[in-house]
Amino acid sequence: MGRIADIRCNGKNGVVSDNPSAMVRKLLIEGQGVPERKVTPDARLLHDLGVDGDDAGEIFEALHESFGTDFTELNRQWRVFFNTEGSSPRAVLIGIPAIIVCGGAAGALAAALHWPSIVAWGLAIALLLGGGWLFSRRFGRELRPLTVAGLAEIVQAGRWPSDPADVR
Repeated sequence: MGRIADIRCNGKNGVVSDNPSAMVRKLLIEGQGVPERKVTPDARLLHDLGVDGDDAGEIFEALHESFGTDFTELNRQWRVFFNTEGSSPRAVLIGIPAIIVCGGAAGALAAALHWPSIVAWGLAIALLLGGGWLFSRRFGRELRPLTVAGLAEIVQAGRWPSDPADVR
């Protein structure tokens, strides 16, 4: 958070405060550590640059403080564009039994084949990660992209659009 706060102050002092595109680039490169070559106008914040959750929130807060952009609608649409931090109750209720089942299956297989316990641990982790990946591919939701240029346009307009389809 400290790095973003420093950039916010620079924006207020006129360094990039009159240029939303430059400010968005600066927040991504200096504030989030995204390599400069990756920050192109068509780069998607979450999908290409990995900016999500609290990191994305810090960027929007800095843009609000520097330009006065109204992100009220984004607060309502957050789950359309970004993931939330932490685990949902559903993930916990599914995750705990999944851990037990994967661990039990790996332990039973390793015992039946007389493998060392370290192999059972590795197999349990592989089953859990693989199962989680398959589950998210099957039941996960597709998040809408937000590009660097699209964010700069929103800042220029002064507010987040009320229709998620208007975000590019």
